[in-house]
Amino acid sequence: MEQLPSARCSATLDEAAQLLGDAQVLLLFTGAGFSADSGLAVYDDVAKVKAYQDRSLDYMDLCDPKLVHQEPPLFWGFWGQCFNDYRTTAPHQGYEILSRWVEQRFHHSETAQRMRAILSSSCETSEYTSFDSLPAEPYEVSGHAGAFYVFTSNVDAHHYDWFQPYEIRECHGNVELYQCSFGRARCGPGLWRAPRSFRFAVEPGSLLAFAEVPTPEALRPAGAAGAAGPALRHVGAVASGAERRSTLLRYMPEGQTPEHLLARSFSENHPKCARCRAAARPAVLMFGEWGDKEWLDSQGQVSRWSNFMQGLGEVVAATTNLRCVLLEIGAGTRVPTVRQTSEQILEVLLSGGANAKLLRVNPKDAEPDDADLAEHILSFQSTGLEFLRAVDALLPEVR
Repeated sequence: MEQLPSARCSATLDEAAQLLGDAQVLLLFTGAGFSADSGLAVYDDVAKVKAYQDRSLDYMDLCDPKLVHQEPPLFWGFWGQCFNDYRTTAPHQGYEILSRWVEQRFHHSETAQRMRAILSSSCETSEYTSFDSLPAEPYEVSGHAGAFYVFTSNVDAHHYDWFQPYEIRECHGNVELYQCSFGRARCGPGLWRAPRSFRFAVEPGSLLAFAEVPTPEALRPAGAAGAAGPALRHVGAVASGAERRSTLLRYMPEGQTPEHLLARSFSENHPKCARCRAAARPAVLMFGEWGDKEWLDSQGQVSRWSNFMQGLGEVVAATTNLRCVLLEIGAGTRVPTVRQTSEQILEVLLSGGANAKLLRVNPKDAEPDDADLAEHILSFQSTGLEFLRAVDALLPEVR
């Protein structure tokens, strides 16, 4: 078995494996550290990139939505390279391990069937209304979660390679979805998917992306026959030689945006709003944005997550000592949304009578934030991939 960095942590691996093996519900919470295991940048890596160092720019500077109007080449250079990096880099093995656990234990169990029955019978409002020919939601989702759900702040959309769309909540959006840069106040609702064939043309040295129409080579699908070699991950990569992404968005439903609107949006290297032709932007929560007037969150995701949590509350209330494991991986304190959410849900589950434990996995800041919950939180000072491999070795029956 692979040893974890901390002796204290490795001593509790057996307990973690036992909890996961006995769990009736698994809630997965992931942050930037989970993406880092795939070789993708985290916040601090961006400041080490020469093009940004030369201008004294950090992640917060680059994630300013005003840049799409004030300095478009810089804005699209950063987000375009992130988009390219995410599309060409494969999710690490930890996703596959988790997917296997979920399929074996949380998709077909009695608890999963009870959850689906509750969710399928709940009265849901339509998520797919259209406005001026542009759907409010980028795609239609059918089906319901079982005894598993993902809550993530990562914007790389890598969870769609391994998990179903009805069991994913992205609290900060993702770079595969686009919206009008003026938001709901001026242009109304509307999200659309980037075409599978699209790729941004970004200058390697300056990391600037100009508005000219990209060359056919730049627009080749990642990994397509005859395409150029793997793109260098310029935006603060933490690993090199990573695998090419062969499972690209296989569980993300096809978009329902009319083809002529999609073609109009992505006809240039700077995407345009599919409705009003103003500047578009990734549907990602950026710094300084609050409410829903600027960033457009997927209301379908919001509704599905809310319904799931409500349904889980019903199952907890009707089941004595329901065994719930909250597995949090790579969620740091700089943007604490995921950490706060996992501890809040832990507290709610405990107050409802569930037998709940939170496993917090992080190379640093692995300790509980709320001291009152400390006895229900197991801390592991480790990367997510190391932890998952080690625990997987203790669960041979899952394999």
